[in-house]
Amino acid sequence: MSQENEDLATHILLCDLRYKQLEEKIHAFDTRLIKMENEISLLKTATAAGFSEIKLLLEKNNSARQTQLMATIGTIVVAVCSLVGFIVTRH
Repeated sequence: MSQENEDLATHILLCDLRYKQLEEKIHAFDTRLIKMENEISLLKTATAAGFSEIKLLLEKNNSARQTQLMATIGTIVVAVCSLVGFIVTRH
């Protein structure tokens, strides 16, 4: 038989050591979990900021396209009006 089985004081001492080791492991796990939560929170914030930036760029790009489209349509309207005016004045 082992000394732990024969001696209550040894058993108590070993249980205390095991309990302390278990507490250390739980504390280390808790610390890692808190670190992971913080990293996930930072990732969430960075992702939201990135999507906001992408949205802003898409809106700017869309606005630029609308401006370009309006300028093109304006040019076509002016050209058609000029052609109609030219035709009307010649006949």
